[in-house]
Amino acid sequence: MTAIRLRARWREELLASCELGTLVFELTMGSYHLYFPTESHWAAVVPDWARGRWREFLAACETWCAQERIPISLVDDAQVGTEMAPAE
Repeated sequence: MTAIRLRARWREELLASCELGTLVFELTMGSYHLYFPTESHWAAVVPDWARGRWREFLAACETWCAQERIPISLVDDAQVGTEMAPAE
């Protein structure tokens, strides 16, 4: 298991990065709230490198949300995107 780094971004997004790539989750801002995909939705929308890591990303996001006092909800239609790694 590798470390997942979390960082909120101004576009109402939470970036979750590891050595394999970055996932982008919906993080509403007026009233902070993180929407995380259910396990079945995760399997349908994330790239191959992330498919078997649902529990790992969920645990990292739950820990971050608890520290930041931000609610987190598991939802079937959570928006999940990817971000390209910067060119070297």
